[in-house]
Amino acid sequence: MLNTHFQTVYADVAFGDLKIDRHELYLLMGYGDSIPDTQYVKMIDEMIDELAGCCQPAYGYVIHEGKRLDNRRLQVGDTILTPGAIITSSFREATHVAVFVASVGKGFDEWNEQNKQADDMILLFFADSIGSVLAEACVAVMKERMKRDMEAQGLFVSNSYSPGYCDWRLVEQQKLFAFFPEQFCGVSLTESCLMLPIKSVSGIIGIGKDVKQRLYSCEYCTMTDCVKNQKRRRQ
Repeated sequence: MLNTHFQTVYADVAFGDLKIDRHELYLLMGYGDSIPDTQYVKMIDEMIDELAGCCQPAYGYVIHEGKRLDNRRLQVGDTILTPGAIITSSFREATHVAVFVASVGKGFDEWNEQNKQADDMILLFFADSIGSVLAEACVAVMKERMKRDMEAQGLFVSNSYSPGYCDWRLVEQQKLFAFFPEQFCGVSLTESCLMLPIKSVSGIIGIGKDVKQRLYSCEYCTMTDCVKNQKRRRQ
């Protein structure tokens, strides 16, 4: 039985706790398995150091009873989600679903606005890539803490899945944000389903005593620009 103490969780994340995967970062930047030139590595290091002083990462999630309805739909509380067959299959043993949001924080947006004044396309491209990897690193911290908390109750967690991936329509992000109080973790959703601050991630995670953390099914996903898919194609 899920401890109600974990029904709603909010937590700040120390920047130093974000594990930046340099290989993933370089993949996202288009370097494949190569390492950027020394001058660019130095630029990346300096940018990360600057972000350490201005970003305030945080995450939050709410847990509801949930279940797989059929091969394309999930029920979370009173809400029906249609994430498609790939994602839904990973929730077949779930008895609860965590709806989450994680963000690098508005400090990144403010820092990046200053970068735009330099009119340096390489700088802006690197900044965007670093922000994306930091957001995923924040999700990773959340998942590790959630896994620890759930295992203490004899429960297990699935991978995280977000709208926009694996044929899950981005518009369903509106359903996810309906679970949150206004400005949960400092994140809001625009009418076009853009999250602000920009480097934020929302999604769902399955919870249950028989839940398994399966590998991402990249071979079936149509999203060719995903970092996980890029990694798979290079293996």
